[in-house]
Amino acid sequence: MSEGKGPINGVHRKAATIIVILLFVSCLHRISPKIAHFVNLEAKESESGTTVILTTSEPVQYKDTKLENPPCILISFPDKKVFSNEEDAAIVNKGPIKRIKNEYYQSGTEGERQLNLVIVELTQDLPYKIASSGSSILIRIENPKESELLLNKEKNKIGGDSQAAAKEPLSETGYLIGPGDVLNIEVWNHPDISRDVVVDDRGEIKLPPVRRMSAMAFTTYQLEEELVKFLSKYLIDPIVFVTVKEFNSQRIIALGEVTSGMYTLKRKTTLVDLLGQIGGPTENADISRIKLIKKDGEIFIYDLNELISDSQKRDEALVSGGDTVFVPPLELQRVSVLGQVNNPKMITVKGKLTLVEAITQAGGFNENAVKSSVVVLRGELGALKGYRVNVNRIFKKGDIGLNIELEPGDIVYVPKSFIADIERFLRDVSLPLTWYFWYLK
Repeated sequence: MSEGKGPINGVHRKAATIIVILLFVSCLHRISPKIAHFVNLEAKESESGTTVILTTSEPVQYKDTKLENPPCILISFPDKKVFSNEEDAAIVNKGPIKRIKNEYYQSGTEGERQLNLVIVELTQDLPYKIASSGSSILIRIENPKESELLLNKEKNKIGGDSQAAAKEPLSETGYLIGPGDVLNIEVWNHPDISRDVVVDDRGEIKLPPVRRMSAMAFTTYQLEEELVKFLSKYLIDPIVFVTVKEFNSQRIIALGEVTSGMYTLKRKTTLVDLLGQIGGPTENADISRIKLIKKDGEIFIYDLNELISDSQKRDEALVSGGDTVFVPPLELQRVSVLGQVNNPKMITVKGKLTLVEAITQAGGFNENAVKSSVVVLRGELGALKGYRVNVNRIFKKGDIGLNIELEPGDIVYVPKSFIADIERFLRDVSLPLTWYFWYLK
């Protein structure tokens, strides 16, 4: 019986040996280091931001860490060894990217070295999103915020020293695509699909294999996302970049006391932003009554100083394609101060002008003035209305409610005797005033 069992035991021993060897090889494979190779690194700029594409020979796990001082993004590879023969500084000065630096371990061959970190140095602390697509890691960095500040020269013209509000990031409030715009669409590694397209009158584009799709009122970033969804039916993990080559849809007209012409809006723009971009109003501009005529014919009148000082009103005063901006000249905005003042004159209204300010600009009261019976005349000649104001109450009792704001065309008359009957006074002065203003013209 013992002789019969010998061959069986030998077979068992051989089978056990093979199993052990297979298990050893399997474990050896598991404990051996996972290796990938660095294939390509590039950065793509678009209207909404800059995308860094880091490609390896096979998909790798990554870890991203953000530092604020100095502002940078660190990319490490915890699960695999990634080898590269790239230079230490790969990309310099690309959009918001100051530099992309590869940091290597000291060990390694002279040709390929093991990557420790990929460091994306930024010009400033900026929001970013990171994702993987196949064997590529995509880092999308938003463009910096732009501060639309009025130049010192323009501030003096406007009469204020406030700054225009900083704009929101372009990824949220970017240029809205419309009919006539020319777009460059690049599908990474697919030159057969990449091309320039024109947005048609219906706001649609054609991009084979996608026959038609709407691009109306999309930002470039939003259109990129939509194209990825459409192209994913035909391509594996498509990467799309959209830029506007020609801005043709969002145009406005500026007239009057500004650099007149037709201008293109490249992003969400307030009235203050627009005036700053085109050089600001001239010295002869009436900035208190700027007209914004909307495409549908509705008219809004704005005081530029008020918009600058009130951020909420400034943000609400938006211009859009088809609008017209008219800045009127100061010659149309005058107030006359007549009667018992030291220097009777016509005063150009620059912004707001109160009764006391007008009298002061006319040299103040003379010795014959009756301050308790100052009359403000308002309306067209021949149809004037009169308001009597006791200026003494403003000075002596601080009754600022009587210090009324004057309107263009008002006439301030300071008498040398108390005016009891306003209606009779209006009848008496109507004809002399008509002749007076006719003579001035």
